[in-house]
Amino acid sequence: MIQKSVLLFAGLGLVMAALVAAVATSTNTGEAFPKGKDHKEMVFGAISSIQNNEEGKPAWVLSGHWLTNIVNKTKDSFNQTNAAKFDSWIYMAMLDGSAMHKHVISNFSLNDISNQGNVTSYKGTVTVTMKDGPVEQVPVEIKVMNNHVIDISLDATKTNNHFGDTPIYGIIPPKADIMKMKSHMGNKTNMDMHMNMSQW
Repeated sequence: MIQKSVLLFAGLGLVMAALVAAVATSTNTGEAFPKGKDHKEMVFGAISSIQNNEEGKPAWVLSGHWLTNIVNKTKDSFNQTNAAKFDSWIYMAMLDGSAMHKHVISNFSLNDISNQGNVTSYKGTVTVTMKDGPVEQVPVEIKVMNNHVIDISLDATKTNNHFGDTPIYGIIPPKADIMKMKSHMGNKTNMDMHMNMSQW
């Protein structure tokens, strides 16, 4: 029992460290995690998804992180000085562990927000890094379900159906946990956590 607890604690520590490293950067500037008001408005979590192959069968495991300020906001919340942001860093490998590679989703531009029941949809465009280089102006729909699950649907024609026929899913941690992680990161912003996305 003690050994299991130690392993669980160690695993949570690794997840925390990965989140701190991921959210402590900005894909566009490489600067530290935003401070002040921008810091407080950011929500972040993990990518945890299985994507299908061309035959519609599960073939790929996706893991990574996402960072945004759009959750629970209206379109009027954003302007030229306070832009909508959504960035994601994703590792992708086949179910057998082969073909490991990574993607970055950045440069989010918000076009529309709509609500239906407990689902909020944010539509816009992003830049997605692919094998042959970044693909710009990729239509994207980001859905938030019950403030617990996020799904990212990228236009298949612009990405050569690379992510299959299902959305990329992620988890939105409870607000209390996000606040704890932000508090922890408050002392880390001056550390050397700059992840240069151009090197991904």
